[in-house]
Amino acid sequence: MIYYIWLRLTNLAIPCIFRKVTGWLCPGCGITTLIICLTKLDFQGAYHANPFLFITGPFLLIELIYCDFLKMRERELPKWNHYLVVGYTIILCAFGVWRNLV
Repeated sequence: MIYYIWLRLTNLAIPCIFRKVTGWLCPGCGITTLIICLTKLDFQGAYHANPFLFITGPFLLIELIYCDFLKMRERELPKWNHYLVVGYTIILCAFGVWRNLV
């Protein structure tokens, strides 16, 4: 939310270093456009900006809330949660490779 406010006030976006160096799209490329489109309720534009993060965004939000909930109760994350996050990261990286091949 802070980044969105910054962007609206200054019109200065953070460039993708990976894309500047390699010329390829990273798995997160398009997230700024995705956020701007979502604030305008332009779901089609948000999807086209980064389809993987658009679809899995609710999962990420639930994961952040879940982790915060456990930290507030001073509990450790269960082992299955670590596997889930590792699996998500692997799929995110595979999406990054796929989007550059297609």
